[in-house]
Amino acid sequence: MRVLLVSDNPRVSQSVTTGVLGADGSDVVAVRTPQRGVALLDSGERFSVVVADADTAPSGGFYLAREIKARGQMGRDMPPVVLLIARDQDVFLSNWSQADAYVRKPVDPFDLAATLRAVVAGDKPPALPGVGGDPTPSLLDVPGPDYENTVPDTSGGLSGGGP
Repeated sequence: MRVLLVSDNPRVSQSVTTGVLGADGSDVVAVRTPQRGVALLDSGERFSVVVADADTAPSGGFYLAREIKARGQMGRDMPPVVLLIARDQDVFLSNWSQADAYVRKPVDPFDLAATLRAVVAGDKPPALPGVGGDPTPSLLDVPGPDYENTVPDTSGGLSGGGP
């Protein structure tokens, strides 16, 4: 597993590295800003997953998750994103930013490792304390085959010819 870690906090970086390096063949590439993370992805670097600290300056992990998901919606092959969050309201922001999962800080290395394995495999985050994720669909998401059955009637109640 190749992990892109985006954090400017040495303690967070150490916790993530501890959780990831226990797996065989794992590699961590760490950067300190979300902009550098986006630049690495845009340059063609390939990663299994992105782990981003939501509190990373200057723009944070939420920005990074939205940027990665926007690129994915435009047809680019992007890795899943796991956010590291600290506050209760960050759960909403994690879902809004379309992160695949979140893990609460302080990071438990075992919970993080289980979460990373799940999202890399395309599964839902494990049911562990402080772990979750329910990404909010974007308006840019391509509708599925049953899209016509879910579109609300916006005709304003008028039918037929009009006045």
